[in-house]
This record gives sequence, structure tokens and C-alpha cells, in this order.
Amino acid sequence: MLQRHRGGDVEKYGRYLVMVRVALVVVLLLITGCMYVPMANDYSGPQPLPEEIRRSFSYEKVVPVTQERIISEESGYRLRRIEFVPEYNILPFDHRIQMDYYDINGDQPVPVILVLPILGGSNGISSAFARFFARKGYAVVLVHRQKKYKDLEHLDYMDLVLRQIVLDHMQAIDWLETQSDIDTSRIGVFGISMGGIKSALVSALEPRVRAGVVALAAGDIPYVLSYSEDRGVRKKRDKVLQRQNLTVEQLYQRLSQQISCDPITYAPYMDARKILMILACFDTAVPYRKGLELKEKMGNPETIYLLSGHYSSLLYWFYIQKEALTFFDHKLAVKGGGEVWNSR
Repeated sequence: MLQRHRGGDVEKYGRYLVMVRVALVVVLLLITGCMYVPMANDYSGPQPLPEEIRRSFSYEKVVPVTQERIISEESGYRLRRIEFVPEYNILPFDHRIQMDYYDINGDQPVPVILVLPILGGSNGISSAFARFFARKGYAVVLVHRQKKYKDLEHLDYMDLVLRQIVLDHMQAIDWLETQSDIDTSRIGVFGISMGGIKSALVSALEPRVRAGVVALAAGDIPYVLSYSEDRGVRKKRDKVLQRQNLTVEQLYQRLSQQISCDPITYAPYMDARKILMILACFDTAVPYRKGLELKEKMGNPETIYLLSGHYSSLLYWFYIQKEALTFFDHKLAVKGGGEVWNSR
């Protein structure tokens, strides 16, 4: 009886500690509006990428034939528009890769950040982050969205589209390797929302990426598409449900069977040491709990929690910029203004 009593006390004490920790997190979020959690101490590294997955994203590199024009001359960099037809395309329709390249002045090789756009609206948010990184001495490539990729109605193409998104960015990096003023041993990726989902995929499958910021993103893409409360996604989803006479749960089950190219699938193979996650605690557009699930499957990388929803996270705009820059400076070993030091 005494032993059971002590065991019960220990169990109650354990629950008490959990409640205290949760309360401290809530208080910290309420006071500061955000909280930083470092990477888990017990992280042992990623699992090796299975050969089958590696082969499915392998192709013969070909130097692309590009069309280029100068968009503008800015202080510290030149903005160039680069276009080419990808040599490797698994989709049943053709497309062109269009990139905005923020070409840093000077001949010394500099690190580069790929900025991956959000799903809807203009490229204004992505362009603003691209300009910010360029002004801090990074070359930047913003790979434009493909309009055809946004079509939720063609469910049978969804997995191929996600795979081609990864392949498009791999081929963008192939082009970067032809540029003498780019240090392709120091590549970062940055994305918010759908851009964050893309950055998780590219970070997992592209070994040339050394650092990735995955913001307001999640795993389990079928769930996100089926249950997101984003107005644009809901509008397209309702059309699909009506046209194909599906329930939301039936749509989720169908997408789950069709989509395997998903951050949650590749999370165990992603090196959590090169990832910074940013999650919004009240996000319903990209459901927060699916962001937590991705974080855990990945191995609990360093994470910033925002006391906001998906769109109200814009209140943290400058904070996100600062933290992303600090992360890239550390992982890519760059000081402000482009000065480089030896990484530790």
C-alpha cells in the first residue's frame, strides 16, 4: 500500500510539473507575444534518405539555355529576370521556370537564399523578404509560382505537381552552379505558408541546401487542403466537393492515397540542425497542430512560436526578418553586409 501511495504521489508530481511548464509557456507567450525553443538536446541526426526516394528525384543535369533581362539597378545589387525551360519535367504539360535573381555587386562568391512564394495573391511578401536578404549581402533567387500548379481541381496531378516543384528548385540550383559569383556550398531556403511547405520539401530532398527557414507551414498536405480555413483554399475545395460529390473526409482520404510527396513523409530524413521553424499558435489556414506534428517528426528543430493566427503573424514581420537573418548568418557563416568568416 505504501509503495502504491508513493507511486501515486510521483504521478501527481509529474502531472504538476507538466502543468507548470505549460503555464510558463502560456505566460511567456502572453507577455512577449512569441517564444523561442532551441533544438532538442537528444537529437541524433536524420535517418538516411532511402535510395528509392533519392532515385525518384535524380536526373541528368543539363546547363539550361536561359533568357535574361535586367529589371532594375538597386543599391548593392542588380535585379535580373531569368527564364528557361526545365530539362526534366514529369508533368503532362510544359512549363517555364521564371526567377528573379538579386545579383549582388562584386565578383567575390556570396551565399544565396532561395525565397519560395506563398500560394495566393501577388509575390509582394516574398519580394519584400528577397529585397531584405539582398540588402544584407545575400544573393537571392525568387522562383515564381506556376499558375497551373495552383489548380486544386485536378486531384490526379497533385503529387506530380509537388514533385515537380522540388525538381524546379533543384534545376534553379543547377543554374546557380553556373554563376561564378555564387558560393553554392552555402545555400539557404526561406518560405512562409505554402512557401514554407516548399522549403521543407526542398530542404529534405536537396542535399545542396545548408539552411532552411520553414515558417507557418505543416506536414500532411492532404489534411491541410481538406481542412484549411483559408478563404482561397475553401473556395476551390468547395468547387471540387460539389463537382465530384465528395465530403471533406472523402476528399482527405482520396488525397491521402494519392499524395506521397509531403513534408511529413520526408521529415525523418531532414536534418533538424539546419532548420528553423516558425509556427503561429492560432493558425487555422495551415493548421497549427499539423505544424507541431511536422516539427516532432523532423526531430524538434529550433522553433519560434508566435501568439497569432496565420495572417495576423504579419504583426511579427520585422521580428521574423531579424530571426531568419540571424539563423542564416549563423548557418551560412555570413556577417552583415556580405563579409564572410570561417564557420565553426
